[in-house]
Amino acid sequence: MRTYDKVALHYMSLFELVTNTIPVDCIVKDQIIYFVVYKNELKKVLANKGEKIKILNKHIGKNIIVFPYCETKEEFIREVISEKVKIKNVGNTLKLFISKQDTKRVKKDLEAIKSFLERIYNVENVVFRW
Repeated sequence: MRTYDKVALHYMSLFELVTNTIPVDCIVKDQIIYFVVYKNELKKVLANKGEKIKILNKHIGKNIIVFPYCETKEEFIREVISEKVKIKNVGNTLKLFISKQDTKRVKKDLEAIKSFLERIYNVENVVFRW
C-alpha cells in the first residue's frame, strides 16, 4: 500500500485540478515532481505542447515529469527508459541492463523509476547495469 505525505497529496490535487486527470502515483524529489498517469490519459495531460504541465510548473516552481502507467513492469520500463533495455528477473531482484546512449537520461530519474517499480509493481530490489 502506498502512502503519501501532505506535500505529495497537495501536488496530486493540483495536478488533478490543472490537468483534469487523476494521477496513479506521485513522488517529490528536490526540484522535480514525478507523476504516473494512465496511458490513455497521457495525451490529455501533454496536449497543446504540454501547456497544462507548463502551467503547473509555473505555479509550483518545480520541474514536472510524467510517466505512463503500464499493465506490467516490463512495459513500464520500456516506456520510461527505452525499448532497448534488457530485463532479467533473478530471484526477487530485477536487473536492468541499459545502453550507454540511454544512461545519461536515465540517471537523473533513477531514484523515481526505482521507487515507482517498488510502489506500483511490487518489485523488491532493482539493480541498474550500464
